[in-house]
Amino acid sequence: QKENWPKGNTYVNHWDSPTYMISIEDGRLRGGGQTIKQAVWDAAKETIQEWTGEELTQCSLYGIRVYTEGAMLATHVSRM
Repeated sequence: QKENWPKGNTYVNHWDSPTYMISIEDGRLRGGGQTIKQAVWDAAKETIQEWTGEELTQCSLYGIRVYTEGAMLATHVSRM
């Protein structure tokens, strides 16, 4: 699904290159829902902890963002 970014958002250049989000929480999708969400978290946690050197606490995981050709992601800090 194409993402609708708020007016003035500059994290990505969505006005030139749209982004799409596939929500793994969407139970209408085959395999979607809490089970796949937990499986993705379980598969990624150890690798991310190794990369960062930090112990992670599960807090949020929304899906897979798809960037189109020419997309740019600005340096930023995600907030919870």
